[in-house]
Amino acid sequence: MLNLPRWQVIGIIGVTALAILFALPNVLPQSVLDKLPGWYQQSRVNLGLDLRGGAHFLLEADLRSVLNERLANLSDSVRGELRKQQVGIKDVTVQGGNAVIVVLRDESQRQKAIEGIRNIDPSLQVGGQGDTLQLTFSNVDLVRKKKEVIDQSIEILRRRVDETGTIEPTITRQGDDRILLQVPGIKDTTDLKRKINQTAKLTFHLVNEDVAQTGQNIPTNLPPTTMLVPTREGMQALRQANPKAFDEIMGANPRLTPEQVCRRYQPPCLPVFKRVIVGGEDLDDSKATFDQQQSGRPIISFTFNGAGGRAFCAATRQNIGKRLAIQLDNEIISAPVVQSAICGGSGIITGQFTTQQTQEQALLLRSGALPATLTIIEERTVGADLGADAIRAGTVAALVGTGLVILFMLFVYGPLFGGFASLAMLVNMLLVFAGMSMLGASLTLPGIAGLVLTVGMSVDSNVLIYERVREEREGGRSAFSALATGYDRALTAVIDSNLTALIAGVLLFGMGSGPIKGFATSLTLGLLTHLFTATVFTRMLLAVWVRWRRPTELPV
Repeated sequence: MLNLPRWQVIGIIGVTALAILFALPNVLPQSVLDKLPGWYQQSRVNLGLDLRGGAHFLLEADLRSVLNERLANLSDSVRGELRKQQVGIKDVTVQGGNAVIVVLRDESQRQKAIEGIRNIDPSLQVGGQGDTLQLTFSNVDLVRKKKEVIDQSIEILRRRVDETGTIEPTITRQGDDRILLQVPGIKDTTDLKRKINQTAKLTFHLVNEDVAQTGQNIPTNLPPTTMLVPTREGMQALRQANPKAFDEIMGANPRLTPEQVCRRYQPPCLPVFKRVIVGGEDLDDSKATFDQQQSGRPIISFTFNGAGGRAFCAATRQNIGKRLAIQLDNEIISAPVVQSAICGGSGIITGQFTTQQTQEQALLLRSGALPATLTIIEERTVGADLGADAIRAGTVAALVGTGLVILFMLFVYGPLFGGFASLAMLVNMLLVFAGMSMLGASLTLPGIAGLVLTVGMSVDSNVLIYERVREEREGGRSAFSALATGYDRALTAVIDSNLTALIAGVLLFGMGSGPIKGFATSLTLGLLTHLFTATVFTRMLLAVWVRWRRPTELPV
């Protein structure tokens, strides 16, 4: 057990040296960091929102547009279901932003029409008289939907802002339709606001070729199943030709619908069917890459899940020779002609993208589409709640705790074995800071508490090992045999005790948020590095000492 080959000793020393290298930027002055490579400068532990402040946003969700979209989808479903039931209808329209009005050709079919509507959604409230049906959502359903939209928006924001799970933003619900977002350490909020403002909603629609062939960019009359959507090239041309109009569109509150943009500002638009062939919710993954066939231009590749792949395959097989419009955030970025069935479950999105745009868009698609547009109604920077006082108090607590643990180990196990355990504890803390620096993790006040807890736990395994060595020595074993047997027999208890704590730390990280995740990050890293220092690093120190001194007695 104590006969370590030379390559293991070199590996242990190498890991320790790398830990020093990656933890060093946290203590170097800024004047020195400025002379070092950019990637190395960024290898630092970030202070959390409670320690250094950050960006504060109050966001308002456009729940009205969500209701309008639900009503539009309901009207399409009702139209299709009533035709299926052979119920004659004059018109199906959305009225007042809160109801769908169905006008029947024959009043005698009213009951048959109601039964067909119940097949779509049994919770719908059906009113009206004679040949007119008024369909509305119940209050309970509306409240549930609002809560779902806000909860989903919070989760998507968390994935967009903190994809790695180490920045630890604060994202909470405020009232019925508002979200509070606080991100630590943000000074330039440009990129953050771009991530917030984009809904990243990807849908595939068939182009209505009958309307498109009329040659009119903005047809006066459209079939009820068709809508106008501006093309991305058209919006870019509008931005160059009429910057004021483009700014009006971007700043409109509430947001203008694609058809309103087309009719009011008349950029190049395409008529597409409202029915969604495949939506972004069927995406499994998306990533930024380069087209190897056309001069390496930046593109976005995506992969559908099983249901999305089957739907996309069926749609392309049935519409060969027709154009399939790819709509992203209320703009058609491409409308290629379907040449053959696409059944591989994957595809690419091409366009006039920069490398940064493809990376950002891939992240947004990967994290999911926001169910509602979020408008920033308040933006400011926030100061640290605890700041320098908390850092000073946490540092003092960590130093005092470390000092007391070192004194205890020296007193109980002597200067040699106690010194080895204390040195392993210091290396453990070094490894924790190196790990947090590499991950770009944020250090919050609960994270400092996790570090202080790690200080105490880092010598726990050494205590188990040393006590086992004492028992073996008292049982009559030689010094070398007692050390080797003590390590072997204590290893199971060491792994069991740390594994249970590690499971708790992983669950806290996976299910917690904000301060809880900060505590879990430092605790989990501390446990992982502690296993290395207690069972590997101290064993190396003892192996070197045994080879050097050849002891007959153990000072433990």
